[in-house]
Amino acid sequence: MDVFEPIYIFCFLLLLGLIYVPVFLYTLLKFKFNLGGFVFIVLSLGSYLLLGTYMVGAGYYSDGQSSGMLMGYGFLELTLLSYPYIFIALSVLLGKKGERF
Repeated sequence: MDVFEPIYIFCFLLLLGLIYVPVFLYTLLKFKFNLGGFVFIVLSLGSYLLLGTYMVGAGYYSDGQSSGMLMGYGFLELTLLSYPYIFIALSVLLGKKGERF
């Protein structure tokens, strides 16, 4: 059975993954964090890098199929790109001491 995966969802989620780097740098430069904030920052960067290594190794799945939407990336991998943003938001909301400027 084929699953319809529209190209605009692929483009949106890939763009979401690429914009993470400037958002991450902006967050580090704009805010001062306490220990909890730094923990969430590390979790955010770690989840982004872990997801990146998972996407680079695309093609090795437990079901034996490489379900690629475009360029070998499936919908699941692209949906997971939103998770590092959750940790960025938590670091600002829960671990912020103040603004740098």
